Formats: sequence, C-alpha cells, structure tokens
Amino acid sequence: MRIAVCEDDAQDQLIIKKILDEHFQKNGYTGEISVYESGEALLAGFQRAAFDVVFLDIYMGGINGIETAKKIRTIDPTCPLVFITSSRDHSLDGFSVRASAYVVKPIREKEMQNALFQCRDVFMKNARYIEIRSDRTPVKLPLNKIYYADIYYKTAQFHTADDTYKTRMTMDEIARELGDKQFCRCHQSYIVNMNHVKKITGNDILMSNNDIVPIRQRGRDEIRTEIAQFLSNRMFEGN
Repeated sequence: MRIAVCEDDAQDQLIIKKILDEHFQKNGYTGEISVYESGEALLAGFQRAAFDVVFLDIYMGGINGIETAKKIRTIDPTCPLVFITSSRDHSLDGFSVRASAYVVKPIREKEMQNALFQCRDVFMKNARYIEIRSDRTPVKLPLNKIYYADIYYKTAQFHTADDTYKTRMTMDEIARELGDKQFCRCHQSYIVNMNHVKKITGNDILMSNNDIVPIRQRGRDEIRTEIAQFLSNRMFEGN
C-alpha cells in the first residue's frame, strides 16, 4: 500500500507517519509512506495510480494544498485525498477536488483514525486474505501478513507476522489461492511474499523476519531477476 504525506512541518510529519505505521502493523498491511515537504515536490514525479491515498497539508509555502490537489486531479481523478489543516475554511475547495476527509491540527490519533475510516474502501482493497483451516479452526490470513509458505512433511505452513499456521494443502493449491503478483514460487516447496524479502544472499532469500528461504536451482537466475525487479520497482514507487 502506497501513501504520500505532503506536509512542511517536520513534527506533523512524524506524528502522521507514526499513526500510519501503527495502523499498518495492527491491520496487517505492508505500507510504503513517502513524505514530501511541498506541493511542488509531490507533483514533480506524480503519476496516475502512484499512491493509494494522499495526505495534503493545505497551508504550505509555495503552492498550497488546494492548488496541489487540483493538479493531482488532472492526473489522477480518483486517488483519495485527505486534507491536513488548521481550519475548515477551505471545505468548499475540498469539495471541488472531492476530498475524502479532513484532519484538523493539532493532529490527534482519533481524527487520523476517522480519516482512515473514510478511506476504508481503499484499505479493504489492500487487505486481501485467504481462508484456511488450522487445527480444525477456520483462520483468515491477510496476504500482507504472510511472509512465506512452505511444505514440510506434506503439511503446508504459512509463516506470518503473528504465528505459523499449518494446514493440508499442496504447493500448487497454495499458489492458486495466493494468486497475487507479490508472491514468487522460488522453490518446489516454498513461495515467498516479495514485499517481505529483505535481500537475496547467494542461493537463498533473506526474509524480513530473518528466516532464510532457498531458491531452486532450475530457473534460479530468472527467480533472482523477478525478485530484484520487484524490489527495484517498489523502491522507485516509494521514492
């Protein structure tokens, strides 16, 4: 999930980012937060579908948040915009650019949570999950919480941020269920969430939880290239 924060006050930047990070962690999202100190900086490389949500300070030096939003709307008519402001005097201007929510300064967690709720459809889209039976109990696993899955003695294991869940599935079934571009089947018995790859080390993959996953010998170069390209694209989008 990609979020832009356009705010020229360093303290407010930290507060917004902290609340967003905690929201991601609590709800199992993999989030990338890009911080910009001016509307000009945000617009410099802005592209359609570049971000899932944009938080915009209205009162900034240079081009203000309203004018920035108008320019964003010429590029991306649907991206949710949340205005950060010390006044609601611009509510009509916000209406004209279809603002999803307002957060009034001083920034408080409750107001941020209300704004996130107003953008709930975007967050729900990024909270896809699969449902398995683990220890005879139905479990919903958000895709973004899955680090990797493997087969161990004919038992499927889903390694997540919270726990390891075991069930009866084949690797082909796992691949079909996950069915998402963020997953790479790097081995006959392993499939990794590339959003949780820390780096490739020789013939192995180091995951963000510090587990090591092997890369199969056949097609090894193609797998390395696929993961490296994914990480490169993610880094570029984050910038």
